[in-house]
Amino acid sequence: MANIDGTSNNDTLQGTNEDDVINAMNGQDVVSGEGGDDQIDGGGGNDLLFGDVGEGTAPGADASPLTLNINNVQSQTYTGNNASAGDSAVYSNVAQLEDGTPVWGRLVLVSKSDPNMTVDLTGGRGFEILMNGNGTGDTAEFRFEFFDPATGEPVALNSVATFNDLDRNSPTDREAVTLQASSFSAFGTSSDTSLNLENGPGTVTAAGGEQNNPSDQDAWFSAEFENREFIEFSLEARNTNSGFTFSGDLIDDAVVTPIEAGDDTIDGGSGQDTIFGQGGNDSLIGGDGDDQLDGGEGNDTLEGGQGQDLLDGGAGADSLNGGEGDDRLFGGDGTDTLTAGPGNDRLEGGNNSDIFNFDAGGNHVIVGGEDADGSDIDILDLSGVRTNVIQTGPESGRIEFLDENGNITGRTDYTEIEQIIICFTPGTRIATRRGEVAVEALKAGDMVFTRDNGIQPLRWVGRRDLTAQDLDAHPEFQPVFIRQGALGKGLPERDMLVSPNHRMLLNSDLAEVMFEEREVLIAAKYLTGLEGVDQITTHSVSYLHLMFDQHEIILADGGWTESFQPGDHSMRGIGEAQRVEILTLFPDLSTIAGMDAFGSARMSLKKHEAQLLTKAMQ
Repeated sequence: MANIDGTSNNDTLQGTNEDDVINAMNGQDVVSGEGGDDQIDGGGGNDLLFGDVGEGTAPGADASPLTLNINNVQSQTYTGNNASAGDSAVYSNVAQLEDGTPVWGRLVLVSKSDPNMTVDLTGGRGFEILMNGNGTGDTAEFRFEFFDPATGEPVALNSVATFNDLDRNSPTDREAVTLQASSFSAFGTSSDTSLNLENGPGTVTAAGGEQNNPSDQDAWFSAEFENREFIEFSLEARNTNSGFTFSGDLIDDAVVTPIEAGDDTIDGGSGQDTIFGQGGNDSLIGGDGDDQLDGGEGNDTLEGGQGQDLLDGGAGADSLNGGEGDDRLFGGDGTDTLTAGPGNDRLEGGNNSDIFNFDAGGNHVIVGGEDADGSDIDILDLSGVRTNVIQTGPESGRIEFLDENGNITGRTDYTEIEQIIICFTPGTRIATRRGEVAVEALKAGDMVFTRDNGIQPLRWVGRRDLTAQDLDAHPEFQPVFIRQGALGKGLPERDMLVSPNHRMLLNSDLAEVMFEEREVLIAAKYLTGLEGVDQITTHSVSYLHLMFDQHEIILADGGWTESFQPGDHSMRGIGEAQRVEILTLFPDLSTIAGMDAFGSARMSLKKHEAQLLTKAMQ
């Protein structure tokens, strides 16, 4: 672990592969944490902060696999066949962009472990990098830089480099390639690889396991990279000549393994900062100023702070909060949670199912995003916020935020939103003698339709509110979303949310064949095998309980579901005050006999039984 401090000047600071603490202090600094789980504080000034590698990172263009061809050597900085540290060779046509633009490369020898080892950057066809070890385990470090031949400017690529024909003479005399997470995101081997792999924090080494031919894919090793203007790697030579190249080939049906990066914490401080989390599950804080935050890979947390910030979650299940100011938030890939703060924000979910939260006020624009197959469920969560919702289309509309007097304090326009949750389970409509009534409006004494016993008086209504802290501690309490018609025969008639242990009634010929009961109850969390039923993630939820003189089947949002059935599990989940209230109404429940008498209205399927049934229903 290293503690690295900057100065009040413009510093360039680089961490190690350990867990570093870096304080850049004032000035316009460039900081890269490299490997490990780093803590980086940009301090004052307009900083450029990277959680992992910094130099050489830029938005990349997709390119063909890298190729080294001895016939494409354009120049070299040394004579003979022995390069020194700092020498280089330029190759043309090392890759091609999707539009046909050629990319050239500069192969640089950075260092070698033994000055007496021979290294040639233009060795020959199929062994463009030729090394002759002076002893067992001799290594050399290389950098391969990409540039536009027309301008000489660097070009950032998304591509793959394949090393083939990694051999071994003896257990200690081998050819090997070592990659760092600072340059590469993943590596690939064949399913029957003969290579010996050594994985460490943020690094991987592939070593030859036997003598091979260049065409033997079991001795090939591929290295994937993204957004790189150059890549760096290490090669280990045998005592005899060792040849390496980029073949331009791809491994058939490669087994791809990510190279794990660190989980970094980066605080930009004041100033207009640009922060890249890159790999790992990172925490990025913009602080004051107009900042740009890019989470990269992993499940990241991005907080813009003050100013007009730009937040991009990248891949993974990210949490984005713009804070104050007029911010732009992009969820990217993964199931993301985006929160609009004070100001006029634009939130775009990107791919997968996303959740949008709000602070009251502000004028925002929300775009949920659509997956190609239309399976995503983007949700607006308006819990705890007074609103008017005006729907203008199946997935679009306008939200008006209201103060306590009903005055409009802000407005949000939304598109590509599949579900709006006012208060989660509150809002579910229950069939009663006076029509469908929102569950939160019911009270003891209301007459409710039941499937078995006609109209019955409601004896007790309970409510449990779960906060973000509750759900973080117990993610198994997250609600289950049931899309309209997901339970068959058009049921439920509306989208609904229930607690994961709340049981729904299924009426099925298959159930009768499998369990000798046509109607069965299944906990919502066991229905997620059905299309249109998903356990979702949200920052808060409220669950309401309806109890009668006996366990009943009632009609909610047009679908049949259960009332509250007291039992060991359900009674533990409602809180002490509500338990006392129930036992006052139903004193027999304080005894085992009384609890046993309050039997289930239908057969309730166990997890494995529910999975068998839902699989058969697909």
